[in-house]
Amino acid sequence: MEQVGLVFGGGAVRGLAHLGVLKAFERHGIPVDTIVGTSMGGAIGGLYAAGIPAGDIEDLLYHTPKYRLMDLGIRHRGLIGGNRIYHTVNELLKQHGKDELKIEDFPIRFKAVAVDLMQGKQVILDRGDLGTALRATTAFPGVFAPLVRGDQLLVDGGVLNNLPVQELKRKDVGLIIAVDVTREHEKKPPRNMIEVVYRSYSLMTAERKHTSLRLADIVIRPDVGHVSAFDFSKMADCIKAGEEAAELMMDELKAEVRRVRH
Repeated sequence: MEQVGLVFGGGAVRGLAHLGVLKAFERHGIPVDTIVGTSMGGAIGGLYAAGIPAGDIEDLLYHTPKYRLMDLGIRHRGLIGGNRIYHTVNELLKQHGKDELKIEDFPIRFKAVAVDLMQGKQVILDRGDLGTALRATTAFPGVFAPLVRGDQLLVDGGVLNNLPVQELKRKDVGLIIAVDVTREHEKKPPRNMIEVVYRSYSLMTAERKHTSLRLADIVIRPDVGHVSAFDFSKMADCIKAGEEAAELMMDELKAEVRRVRH
């Protein structure tokens, strides 16, 4: 049995709080046996599951100019093509000698969640190339172009399931920890087209998120509800909020980890 499982959901910039949670886990020696993630949670979780320390992922975020992540994708069904993000992920993996490592061989078991627009169904990506999986799970509709894979058209898994707790099977995982970085519905008007799309998308997935949370043993809720989804000036705040939220629950986390590992 895989004792400790983490579930990371979407939230755009707010999803960087997942990285803060991992930093706190590393500091206190909290083991992680399996990670399931979608959208930004899939990106952070996948890199960590491959064996890249949280601090190195953080360095990538701070030291990669945003223009290096953006390629026009209008003719490919999105404002941003997403190929530069794919190459950036692969470069980081190469720096750590993990560019040949397949998901099924990761030190931490990993599943990324995407949605196939052709079939209208959720797709689990748990084998093969990590760059491809992260390119699919972060393809926020209307912003990033979908990933074409065979006869599939893959987009952000949050379209159907923004916190995929049920992908951790109780028979396999003794302790399920979910990190909730979504915000409650806000009354301020969206500032631009992307925020209109994201607000609509969040409303559609809100009810399923509450159902998913009931399946978790522990829910960590970083204080990021005030951060707009695409406010990249708040990256450091979100990471810090994740650390602080995990620290507040550390005694409970350690006790539960001891329970399932002995």
